[in-house]
Amino acid sequence: MTLRWIEVGRGAWGAALLLAPRRALRATHATLDTTSVNVTRVLGARQLAQAALSGVNPSPEVLATGVWVDAAHSATAIALAVTDHRRARAGLVDAAVAAVWAGIGARDLSHAEPTAPGHDRIRDRLARLVLPRLPGGSALLRRARRRRT
Repeated sequence: MTLRWIEVGRGAWGAALLLAPRRALRATHATLDTTSVNVTRVLGARQLAQAALSGVNPSPEVLATGVWVDAAHSATAIALAVTDHRRARAGLVDAAVAAVWAGIGARDLSHAEPTAPGHDRIRDRLARLVLPRLPGGSALLRRARRRRT
């Protein structure tokens, strides 16, 4: 069993956002309203789900999907920062964190060990189904397929 330590960090980050959203928001000097707290909790749950799905023995397709999700998260957080000045600092912090996750995922995808054809789980099939339908997903899927043996 191969555990990706970055996913342990992601899980800890997700738990912090889910369980202590006000503390995370205060650290970024963000607006402490109900919407911000609820969105922070949702983002924490998303991080926990991604850590659970890609934390142990991820296939190249799962890594590629994680890169896409983190890049999309970063882009939407930048959009938040641009459109809502009250939440700009929190949006930029969130965008930076998501960009780091995406970068680490891209590095891991580039260095992924080839995956045997027998290593095919539901999450791998789901990644192959979803990625080609997302903007930029086909390119990530091609990168993932090069890692298969």
